[in-house]
Amino acid sequence: MTKHYETLGLKPSASQEEIKNAYHKLSLKFHPDNNDGDEYFSEMFKNFKEAYEVLSDEFQKPDQDIEDHSKDSTTSAADKPKDFSPKILNFESNKDIIEEGESIRLSWETINVDKVIIKPFGTVENSGTKVFKLKNFDKDSLSITLHATNTLIDETITKTIKLKNNVIEFDFSTIQEDEEAKTPETIEEKVELPEPVKEEPKVHANSFAPPIAKPRVQTTESFSSSDGRLRRGDYFLRLVLLAIPATFAYLPFDLKSNPYYSPDETTLIFSGLALIVITYFGWIQTIKRLHDLNNSGWLSLLQLIPFVNFVFGLYLLFSDSNKGPNKYGEDPKRR
Repeated sequence: MTKHYETLGLKPSASQEEIKNAYHKLSLKFHPDNNDGDEYFSEMFKNFKEAYEVLSDEFQKPDQDIEDHSKDSTTSAADKPKDFSPKILNFESNKDIIEEGESIRLSWETINVDKVIIKPFGTVENSGTKVFKLKNFDKDSLSITLHATNTLIDETITKTIKLKNNVIEFDFSTIQEDEEAKTPETIEEKVELPEPVKEEPKVHANSFAPPIAKPRVQTTESFSSSDGRLRRGDYFLRLVLLAIPATFAYLPFDLKSNPYYSPDETTLIFSGLALIVITYFGWIQTIKRLHDLNNSGWLSLLQLIPFVNFVFGLYLLFSDSNKGPNKYGEDPKRR
């Protein structure tokens, strides 16, 4: 009789209510339907059920019947001894040698256990697989340990697999090229040949050949530089391109008095800075256009005079380039 109390984890003085609660708690945990029909859980569930039936009948049948039933149950259990020790049937990795960044698959299978821990991953199912990828791993090897525990009999077994890291550290700073090891036979002698003398073309006094002109220094022209010359067609296109962002930059100032939309101070500041930058680049284009007409860039100040700036703008747009190179650079039309 005492054995049935131990099976349910109770003392012989336990009440009927305590017996019932203990049985319900254990049956929920060890019922075969909740553990994929595992043999260990099935056997444990039968023992719990048998103990509950015997102890619950104790208050409904004569003492003699309970004693006989207890003896039969004890004899039956003794005739069929069961080993409920935890067992690890399988625990392995698909790789023995690992490298950082690659995936590794673990697989395991246990029986007679109700708690499985795989370090360093934590608590897992009694059987299953797990795929993981190495990251920031610089040790020589990786040890993975499985702990299988039967909490009812307080017994734990472990198994460890060790994976070797295939990464090899090597200090290349220790390698030095031995220049002195080269023998004189291996060094090729370089023979310097005299450079050919370039003969200047001879020009006779009675020759009709034109004199040799000195090469002109090419002046490069860029959008952000005032050096060089700018033809009227390119000048017009650049003014159009600058006018587009200038329109958007001026828009907040135009809408400032609008009762439905009032731009904040930050928007006005950025728009003002954008207009200053656009005006600066437009001024540079005007200076290069004046250079193309063989005029000084200081004439660009005429843009600041009312009415005069209108006539000055027409002059820049419709005047043809100065033919040939001038002191500001080559003719952009290559004439």
